[in-house]
Amino acid sequence: MKTFKKHILWAALLMLTLWSCEEKSNLQPEGNWDLSAPALMPLNGDNKLVLDEANPHGKITFNWEAAVSSAKYGVYYTVVIDSLNASDVNQPIIQFKSLEGGKSNSASITNLELNDALYMAGFLPGQELELQWAVQAVCLSKMTSDEADVTVTRYDDDKLFLSGSATEVGDNVTNAIKMMRLSNGAGEKLKLYESYTELKANEGFMVFNGRSENAIAYGVDNEGKLVRDGQPITVDADGVYRINIDFETMSISFHKVDRLGLIGSPLAGGWGADEALEYIGMGVWQSDISFPGTGGYIIRANNNWEGIIKHKSGSVNDVVREDFGNEQGIAFEDFQQNEAGLYTVTLTLDGNNYTMNLEKAPEQRMYVIANGTDAYELTMVGDGIFATTSYIALQTTDNVLVNTKADGSGISYSISDAMGQGDDNKVEATASMSESTTPFSPVVDQAYGFVIDVKTGELKWHYYNLKLFHWDEVGGGWDTRTETLLSYSHPFTFTATADLQAGYHSKVFSPWEILFGAATSEDVNALSGNMLNDGGAANIDNISTSGSYDFTLTITADYSTGTFEFVSK
Repeated sequence: MKTFKKHILWAALLMLTLWSCEEKSNLQPEGNWDLSAPALMPLNGDNKLVLDEANPHGKITFNWEAAVSSAKYGVYYTVVIDSLNASDVNQPIIQFKSLEGGKSNSASITNLELNDALYMAGFLPGQELELQWAVQAVCLSKMTSDEADVTVTRYDDDKLFLSGSATEVGDNVTNAIKMMRLSNGAGEKLKLYESYTELKANEGFMVFNGRSENAIAYGVDNEGKLVRDGQPITVDADGVYRINIDFETMSISFHKVDRLGLIGSPLAGGWGADEALEYIGMGVWQSDISFPGTGGYIIRANNNWEGIIKHKSGSVNDVVREDFGNEQGIAFEDFQQNEAGLYTVTLTLDGNNYTMNLEKAPEQRMYVIANGTDAYELTMVGDGIFATTSYIALQTTDNVLVNTKADGSGISYSISDAMGQGDDNKVEATASMSESTTPFSPVVDQAYGFVIDVKTGELKWHYYNLKLFHWDEVGGGWDTRTETLLSYSHPFTFTATADLQAGYHSKVFSPWEILFGAATSEDVNALSGNMLNDGGAANIDNISTSGSYDFTLTITADYSTGTFEFVSK
């Protein structure tokens, strides 16, 4: 065993001796030795580089023949790229170590890294830039180098950033807010930049061409134009602003955004009222918004028809400002909501994305179940609030429960109060609701709408009594109309027998929430046809002979349309 250990020790000493002959430690005292210069190899064959915007992470490789220490000490390399005849050699455009921690005689940089470094140094895109690249070889306190000219053409990927005490990120330029660079309908980059951000009044900020302490800073001159190293930019009032910069004309403008809101068909207020989005910072607005219906809607600013934002046509969720789209040939359209419900709406207008995302509220469902088999799903329209979007045809013989699962296996709810009935146009009431497996039944056959508030333990129900209105334009007109109450027949059918007069108009109302008239393009003189629940629908003028008529109206479950028939008795 001792002999074996001795052989291992001798082998280790031999390997150490061989390695030290190949490369001596840099910790050894300096002696009388030399360091040769590295020898650069031609870059890209002809020392010309055209940076590739389509391949930003593609590598540009620099190679050279190694520098040699006569004492076999280790050598480390740094690549330096700078202007020809640079005035300050201590601050080159960019420098980086070679591979293998600086020991390789090869180094690489991406198209994006070099392009950004040239932009930060103030070089314009699309021009042949006369530069110099060098390799510095360092060994202990000795350094040698070799350099060569190189022509570089950079691409246009210019960026602008905002930083200063007035901004959401403060004075730290390394956290500066990136502005969105705008493009036209053909996808061409414009010299236009935009940012939605919150600013403090009378405190300054600057525009930078990068997130670096060495970035070029732009302020304003006495005429308000952007200039290099100008005065800090200020606004007069606290608030959220849309900032627009034209880097061609070096101009800057501000548009105060006091409010952004959704408005349109699927919202509770329709086209008459906004649903506000809350600004949460860094160009993002977010709110939980109920969509009780479906259809088109838009975003607008300041509760007015300005700063309108719409969906960018052909995209998944990109958005564009309507006026900018018109100027730049960008196609857009109203947002479309295809499913009712409560959604978390997030509008992002930052330097990377102009998007709108809707995420349905956490999976929570509620069903009205009749007789243990027929389940009708309600829509979440608020925190713990569910509503029917179509009416449910129920009979007095039905046993009804509310449940969190369609098969009735979830949490079951019921009411102890009778639902009741009445002669009002809209019969409605609120009943206390609690967990229970005891079913309840309606007092009359009808088409019911429900709103359930789980948190308050309330179930609101309603139905409509419909009436056939019949009137003429002379001899008293509207004020002498007859109103005949229609009887409900299961399901969704209303009937009546009435004495009707020749030349009179007819419509079906439950004033003034239900307003059925002749549907568009219907023959208003026909004894049967389609009806539309719309205040602008036409009068039916189909009674040519006075007498007694049986009238039947069958409606759809959402009360939007129906079919009618008049039969003379």
